Amino acid sequence: MQQDKIILSRTTDLLANGGFSHLKDDQLSALHHQLLRLREPLSMEQENHLLKFWANADATHLPEALVYRCNMVLQQRGFLPICELYTGMEAE
Repeated sequence: MQQDKIILSRTTDLLANGGFSHLKDDQLSALHHQLLRLREPLSMEQENHLLKFWANADATHLPEALVYRCNMVLQQRGFLPICELYTGMEAE
């Protein structure tokens, strides 16, 4: 699967599994609208924008396999994994 399709698919999976339920309503709405407007192939800028949402995902109730798959993409692109960021937020 192409990288942009993976990013769109995983973003939808994160959304469906409540990974963004901690976001404010306007942020969540903006993400929904952005997903509806996106066309493939995604630009690098669009991919990075979605990956920034991933980096702020709440992994508390996400399936481990989904977090693992997302973290693999994040690490390949130079972002911190979801679980590390979440753990860091807990410690604050």
